[in-house]
Amino acid sequence: MAQDYSMVPTCQGLKGGSLDNFSVSKALGLDQFTALKGGLVVSCQAPTGTAIDTPAFISAQAQTVVQAGAVGIRAQGVENVRAIKKLVDVPVIGLVKRYLDTSPIYITPLLSDVLELEQAGAEIVAIDATQRLRPNGLTFEKFMAQIREKTDVAILADVDSLESALLAESLLCDAVATTLSSYTEITAPELPNIDLVAKLVAKLKIPVVAEGGYHQREQVVQALKAGAWTVCVGTAITNPFLLTQHFVSGILES
Repeated sequence: MAQDYSMVPTCQGLKGGSLDNFSVSKALGLDQFTALKGGLVVSCQAPTGTAIDTPAFISAQAQTVVQAGAVGIRAQGVENVRAIKKLVDVPVIGLVKRYLDTSPIYITPLLSDVLELEQAGAEIVAIDATQRLRPNGLTFEKFMAQIREKTDVAILADVDSLESALLAESLLCDAVATTLSSYTEITAPELPNIDLVAKLVAKLKIPVVAEGGYHQREQVVQALKAGAWTVCVGTAITNPFLLTQHFVSGILES
């Protein structure tokens, strides 16, 4: 069953005009996701080292998919986010991919990444919300505490399981995404993991973003019918490098 958020911005936690157990920051966080509801978010990223891995190309790509009907953009890199915000007025989900020897966490692993993305214009920041340790042995709980000491920017928790999603909600993340399903040690079915979407929708009160392995229109529709707030598609739309490799390998293997 799809979650009903129709009354959240106006009545949840309100008593006689005062806020009861409901912060202004959370209201603003949910508001950032309102524009995404029921639509398509496109992940505009490029493989490192390719000719298209430039802010000019990524921002033009973002502008193009918005012209085609995308309601939001997911983008990696502070400079890419900054360039995109100059061209589009839809919400941007920003992240930094940082590969470190000291931790398996690579999606926005540092507090400085979060703050720089916000300064670049990202309305929402995506972070790894799995229960793996961050650099210096930092837990997800402590990382969220660090973030909230510095900023109220809307946080999208990229999760790999129901357990991670429940923890993210308890730590007041604004939404969760199934981005990391099958990318950790937790066993997962073949992508896209629509079953996980349905499980999260049934247990959480915050928006659920379906992401990971969506390549067909029918899969997007299925995720929305399962209750996803929005669906994020990347490679199938914006990665000519991997798509070309896919077709070339078919030729070579024939």
